[in-house]
Amino acid sequence: MATEAEIYVATPKQLVEKIAEETGVPIGTAILHDRNLLTAGLRSEGQRGRGKSVVTFEDAANLLIAVAGSRNVKDSAETVRLYAPLKATAPLVFNDQGKDIVRGETFGDALAALLEALPADRDSYRDPEHGSVEVTIYGPNPAARIIWKVGERGGTIDYRPPHKRGAKRMFADLEFISKFTQVTIGHVGEMVAAEGSDPRPKN
Repeated sequence: MATEAEIYVATPKQLVEKIAEETGVPIGTAILHDRNLLTAGLRSEGQRGRGKSVVTFEDAANLLIAVAGSRNVKDSAETVRLYAPLKATAPLVFNDQGKDIVRGETFGDALAALLEALPADRDSYRDPEHGSVEVTIYGPNPAARIIWKVGERGGTIDYRPPHKRGAKRMFADLEFISKFTQVTIGHVGEMVAAEGSDPRPKN
């Protein structure tokens, strides 16, 4: 049985390293995004055990949004504030021992829910032909899409800003698209979820 000192919990540093590793973003860039989110109050400062900071699924979702959706590293916090609240055309529904759990009425919560759910159901996503998730972030007009499939079930959920009367949509002839899949979601989620045993490969 692990002692308190030996219990593994994911730290902000490990989260940054894992997201940089999975997305291919330079580690220095990911560190700056994380620092910006912490300064803006968009990453938790929770302490645990001997003062060790730990991260949540929401923290991981925010950092993924910042890394994938920011055109410039200085835009981390603004990117999360624009994209995390995007409204879903339909929520995600997870089956938990026969009970339907509804999550993801916003893009940020949907991503946090997937980060939590995939590690708990790894077998469904071992083969992309059986289980897959594709997350797409669009800009400069904030929008996102999640396409998911598990066995014979699947769906496409779009995320858009809430409609405001009189609001004008900015015209942009240039569109940027950023994508990541169940590979990143699964590995990052597994690191955040793996309390008690260190998921990192042993040397």
